[in-house]
Amino acid sequence: MKRSFNHMQFDCKRAAAAGLSLLTLLIGAGLPTFAGSEAKLHVPTNRVKKSPALTYDYTPDVLLIMPNAAADNDEVAELLKEAHGTIVGSMGQGKMTCIIYKTEKGHMLDTEQKFMKDKGHFNLISRNYKCKAQIVPNDPKFTSEWHLGAINAPTAWNTSTGQSTRIAIFDSGCQASNADLNGKTQKGYNATTFWAHLTTGAGSNPFGNLLGGIGGDLSSGAQTDVQGHGTFVATTAAASFNNDFDTAGVSPGSTVYPIQIANSSGQADDISIMAGLLNAPDAGCRIINISYNSAPPLGLSNASLHAPLHSYLKDFHDHHNGLVFMAAGNNGAFDANPIAPYINFVSAVDPTLGLTFFSNYGNSISFTAPGQSIVCSARDGSVQTVSGTSFSSPIVASIAALVWNANPGLSNTQVENILKASCSKAGSANWTPYFGYGMPDAAQAVKFATGG
Repeated sequence: MKRSFNHMQFDCKRAAAAGLSLLTLLIGAGLPTFAGSEAKLHVPTNRVKKSPALTYDYTPDVLLIMPNAAADNDEVAELLKEAHGTIVGSMGQGKMTCIIYKTEKGHMLDTEQKFMKDKGHFNLISRNYKCKAQIVPNDPKFTSEWHLGAINAPTAWNTSTGQSTRIAIFDSGCQASNADLNGKTQKGYNATTFWAHLTTGAGSNPFGNLLGGIGGDLSSGAQTDVQGHGTFVATTAAASFNNDFDTAGVSPGSTVYPIQIANSSGQADDISIMAGLLNAPDAGCRIINISYNSAPPLGLSNASLHAPLHSYLKDFHDHHNGLVFMAAGNNGAFDANPIAPYINFVSAVDPTLGLTFFSNYGNSISFTAPGQSIVCSARDGSVQTVSGTSFSSPIVASIAALVWNANPGLSNTQVENILKASCSKAGSANWTPYFGYGMPDAAQAVKFATGG
């Protein structure tokens, strides 16, 4: 739908000449606003905890093994050999070394249990679990970007548009030719070619190295979206404004660093996410959005089930000053897994600011944001209306980008605290299982970041 956003052209120069702020311009165009007392979340009264059918989906006969840092490498290698499996390769270095191990066919369970008992040699072990994009399809009909008013983004743009900040979109790639992403989408990294980039016995690592795990130069990049989901997410986060075309992202000045973790079926796994986490810091990324998950309690919030992945997520937060935002998931289910201080799971609210019917909720939630009837752009350039926690997550990630642009010297924990302090909440509760700390207000967050 070409230029379907013309009735809300973001012409900042003309607005300034007329003595108008972006906020005034957008209100005049009819964009919904939720200022002051209107921006109140309301707790659902009829939400019943439900448990979705539990299904394990993982790569057969493959284990992710992180050896004990104090263990002798030769002893570890010998134990792996004695189990009659194959060391496919590894990623990471030092205590972050993770061995990708193919077990003897049909013996994954007993091999897994055996290694788990040997704490002297093996620290963390998991299977290579798969997850899916968290999107709820909707009619491809343009309405309005109500979510921008809900989070008070237009007011924030008067101070910060996210310029010079980089958002890593872990997804199906990103269509760099899309008019709203053209010129702002970097080469990126394809983490799905993991198996092709493995070699055994290279360098000083006896377990082999993941070629390209750190060096994006070895990757073909991710500027082509193989499924479509990644472009939806990227334009929600950072579509250009003031370009007389389609929609505007929450952080329209930010650049997109695409990391392809999913195939054309929209399916990702722990290995591809971990490879992306190795690449992101070297690419200068401090903000990561992952709009993928599985049904609780088996989802990415489960630190026991996804132990090596959580180790990598924690390392990105603690040692690379990074922030990770993840979709809570679309099963309409309660997640009993505890909150992890190094991941921000985001639930979704509808235009009434109530929890959507599809959003997961529970102990793991950090924030909430609009996730229903979100207007964004597809890889073919058309405007689409989509729903899912896939979109509430990048909205919060993009508010973090606005904050970091306003004050680049902040630490990741300071940015997180600013987001929490800016939140619209449900009543007087500081935290709820439906909304976490609440829905961040972009204008307030930027104001806090600049000392207001």
